[in-house]
This record gives sequence, structure tokens and C-alpha cells, in this order.
Amino acid sequence: MRNRKLAMVLALALCLGGAGALAAKVMSVSVRDGQVRDTPSFLGKIVGKASYGQSVNVSDEQGDWNKVTLPGGVAGWMHRSSLTTANLALSSGNGSGAPGNVSGKEMALAGKGFSAEVEADYRRTHGGNYAAIDAMERTTYDPATLLAFLRQGNVTPQGGAR
Repeated sequence: MRNRKLAMVLALALCLGGAGALAAKVMSVSVRDGQVRDTPSFLGKIVGKASYGQSVNVSDEQGDWNKVTLPGGVAGWMHRSSLTTANLALSSGNGSGAPGNVSGKEMALAGKGFSAEVEADYRRTHGGNYAAIDAMERTTYDPATLLAFLRQGNVTPQGGAR
């Protein structure tokens, strides 16, 4: 009888522990345009996008990649550098806590420690032409083209896309 009770308690503890392990973890997107990919690789096809501050459910991890589900039901993989456990709420900074006229770009910069004023001051004090950097940030490549380029050079990507 005593062994039976002990077995029941252990079974219950295992069930409760397993349910907790299966529960999704909620994280926030910490970049302006978070890309959700079909495989855990930067070469994976983009299947969705998430905005700065948006909450996502994380159900699995594979290396530096987290399997996420967006509120609309889109599921895929996001790199861990695009996510944070902090609750990022868009706010105007007017002290009321109410949302205001803050763009996603401004919030992304603020999340990285930069505001438009800080960036302007840096440019003013350090000089330089940032047009080339701005152009690089706007550049995108088709994942199939990148894979063909890697294959041509006999390079095998690490991660989900092969």
C-alpha cells in the first residue's frame, strides 16, 4: 500500500513537471523587423515578420535559434539575438504610460541605447559618411541565391538549411 502511494505521488510529480516543461515561454522581439524563418538558419525562407516589442511564444530551442509562434499563428524560427525576456512596451515617454507617437524605428534604437538625438550627436562628433552603412542595412538577398553561391564555393552552411 505504501509503495502504491509513493508510486502515485511520483507519477503525479512527473506529470506536473512534464507539463511545465512543455509550456511555452513568452519572449519579446528586440529588433525592429524580426524575421521568422522556416528552418533554424539565416538561409531559411522567411515565413513571417515580427515587430519590435511584439510578444512571441517560444516552444523549442535549437542552438542559437528559438522556435516561435506569432499571435496570428505563424510558426517558425528566430535567432536568439532578436529576442529578449524583458517585457518591451511601446510608450511615448510622457510619464503617463500611455502609448504615444513613437515609431518602431525609434523604439528599436532606444532598445539598443540610441535615440535619434544620440545618433545625430555621434555623427556630429565623429564625422564620417554613413550612406554606405545605411545602404548595407537596406540590402536583402534571396536565400536561394545565397545557397547557390555557397554551393559554388563548396561551402556547407551550418544550421537548418543545407
